[in-house]
Amino acid sequence: MTKIISFANQKGGVGKSTICLQTVFHLQEAGFRVLAIDLDPQGNTSSRLSQQEGEYTGTPSAFLFREDYTDIRPMRCARGMDLIWTEKNDPELSEIESMPLNCVLNPINNLKASGILEHYDYVAVDCPPSLGRKLVAALTMSTHVICPVQVSGFALDGVEGLLNTIINVQEELNPDLENTGMVINNLNRNFPSHLRACEQLREAVPDLVYTAEIGLRGKLDEANNLGVPVWSIKTTSARDAAKDIRAVINELMEKVG
Repeated sequence: MTKIISFANQKGGVGKSTICLQTVFHLQEAGFRVLAIDLDPQGNTSSRLSQQEGEYTGTPSAFLFREDYTDIRPMRCARGMDLIWTEKNDPELSEIESMPLNCVLNPINNLKASGILEHYDYVAVDCPPSLGRKLVAALTMSTHVICPVQVSGFALDGVEGLLNTIINVQEELNPDLENTGMVINNLNRNFPSHLRACEQLREAVPDLVYTAEIGLRGKLDEANNLGVPVWSIKTTSARDAAKDIRAVINELMEKVG
């Protein structure tokens, strides 16, 4: 069975695309057949995987929301994974939010009807950083969801809303969706306030927080800007970042099966 994993948060800047990209690299290098679907109008995952910003081929992700659209043709990326893409600030993808509510069912219905899911072991879905039709559609199509969070500033404020959104989708649209939990990202282990917030989060929802954590992600950002796995950068700080992200990915894979 194809595992479809959404990387979701209703707040931007928490590392959603970062973790999605590195997971795609990891799975591809491990020999799995991987498809990435970019539902974030910023298009960061698409530009980093394709390395051809503005020169995409095949099916854009906005087409998945059309009724009875089964001519789905993913783009093959240089590193071997496939991609259903969005260009940066894609107006058609942004306009999805004005469509009727039942459009959230179109992506999974189209993917199933096309038979394309049979060609992949894993599908990674980069979700938009806000609640709306695209996020609900991503959760509706997914078998699993992982929620990157930060413990700095106001970054935890939207966690309750995100968990409620997942529960609503499970109850109304996708009872098979499994919430693998929240992963703490961009953690400064030298900041007492960060450590206290981590402890409070683990006490509040002990079964929903990953054991693995990701520290300050400067090298992860550098790797994503280059469109490469962080473990391909041969510096000490990159090795530390690779250790963190791979611990998270391994924990995710244990949860997904």
